[in-house]
Amino acid sequence: MNMLPASLARRGVAAVAFLGVCVLASLSAAGAASAQDKPRIVMLGGPLWDPFFGAMKKGGDDAARDLNVDYQRITGTDPNNFVADYAKLVKQAASQKPAAMVIGNYFPDTLDPIIKEITASGIPVIIQHDGGASWRDIGAISYVGFSARDLGRSVGEREIKAGAKFGLCVNHVPGNTTLDLDCLGYNDAFKAAGGDSKVLTIQFSDASNPTFVSSAIRGALQSDQRIDAIWTIGAVQGVASVEAVKQSGRKIVNASLGLSLGSLEALKNGDLLFIADLQPYLDGYYALLAAYQYVQYKMLPMGQISTGPLMITKDNVDEVLKVNVTYPGVRGAS
Repeated sequence: MNMLPASLARRGVAAVAFLGVCVLASLSAAGAASAQDKPRIVMLGGPLWDPFFGAMKKGGDDAARDLNVDYQRITGTDPNNFVADYAKLVKQAASQKPAAMVIGNYFPDTLDPIIKEITASGIPVIIQHDGGASWRDIGAISYVGFSARDLGRSVGEREIKAGAKFGLCVNHVPGNTTLDLDCLGYNDAFKAAGGDSKVLTIQFSDASNPTFVSSAIRGALQSDQRIDAIWTIGAVQGVASVEAVKQSGRKIVNASLGLSLGSLEALKNGDLLFIADLQPYLDGYYALLAAYQYVQYKMLPMGQISTGPLMITKDNVDEVLKVNVTYPGVRGAS
């Protein structure tokens, strides 16, 4: 996969800002809308204890400010009951009859029937980040995100190029179809190269505990000496994997997904080979923008809006760290 320089990512942020200025200017020229004239759009996304979703929220917040939208962002707060709580929040939000909804479809088995009822009721829905495999089937008008299986395949291919033959895909959200597809794509790459991979599953309620995650990864390395590569699908888990590899004393090709200051420093220090950045800020911004344009003008980009991945390596990590200082939270690093 071609690597896009972080400088272009920085220009992307500037372009988004420029778009916001243009939108605000046109709104100002037309006259300020009263509160009741603003379209109400609800965004339901992942938990804010993960910096990944913090960046996604910031993207939605910035778009709502630029577009003068009556906007609400909703998420669950209990990791021990997240699926049931999130499904309830989706239903409650739909019952308020917003002009449009942006929904992260993290658990399609639970959420697909709910979202299908929402779209059948006439509320336009855009699926954001997770749920790219089923968005058309449940009546959504668009999907903003990435191809999970292609992402996993590209990560595996990069690790294989670095010398790996047997990978470990760490799935910290069991039941999330997107992460399942990530690991399937990862396995596709290893199988195609004559190797293999396996999946380490960590319960979501334990996923933000770096000590637990590190111990689980270390245990997997100890129990299977074939493992010479790891892919963690989250920033917290990526930092935990670094500690696990150090304690194992083995040479492991290690890569992660999602940005935090800890994972970026690990990359800079050579403890991670690369980080796949899905640019969640763009998920938030473009999803809200697309929902707004559909509500106001009945216009919509055709098909999927792709926002990632951008591969961060030692060659461009310093530029990403600088962006995080200049635009706090945009890159998801905290």
